[in-house]
Amino acid sequence: MAFSCITRNVFSVFPLLVFLSITPLSSSFSPSDKVTIGVLAQLCAKPPIYDHFCAGWLAPDPETFTLDISGLVDLVLQKTQLFAYKNLATMKGLVRTTSDPTLKAPYTTCVTGYESAIKAIEGAQTFATSKSYKLASQAASKSFDSLSSCEAGLKGRRNVPAYVPQRNLLYGRMCTVDSVFSSFLSS
Repeated sequence: MAFSCITRNVFSVFPLLVFLSITPLSSSFSPSDKVTIGVLAQLCAKPPIYDHFCAGWLAPDPETFTLDISGLVDLVLQKTQLFAYKNLATMKGLVRTTSDPTLKAPYTTCVTGYESAIKAIEGAQTFATSKSYKLASQAASKSFDSLSSCEAGLKGRRNVPAYVPQRNLLYGRMCTVDSVFSSFLSS
């Protein structure tokens, strides 16, 4: 499943994380700069990004290092959208199959949240394509915010599979990367 892949990838990018800790940060990137290990390390170090996740998510993807920074923003948005669609399918499946009637409403709220999140991330993609990076950043943040009702509805409930909050957490981290990377290009 995606979690073991992410865990495995975190360990495979340990050298990148070491490089990250010793690389000085530069604020003079342009959208056309090529993505290198150093550039990725600097981008993943931007607060509030969880850098271990960011590096573990992007460094193992061979496409990452074939792109410029603008292309990297497009890639992270595409990856985030794909993950949102998978999470939406998961939530719809849980609505149909749950044997706990008290979970049907929170799962339905999560379906609605992911539908809104997908619309927002698609908006972010449109803005990024037109080089409106500030708006792309705002749309990515909105995508993450769309899940607040989902998370609130599931908090403290029993019988929620452990992978559900974990997938929501990963989606939130992806949206944070999307937002920060886009915001970085808007400055």
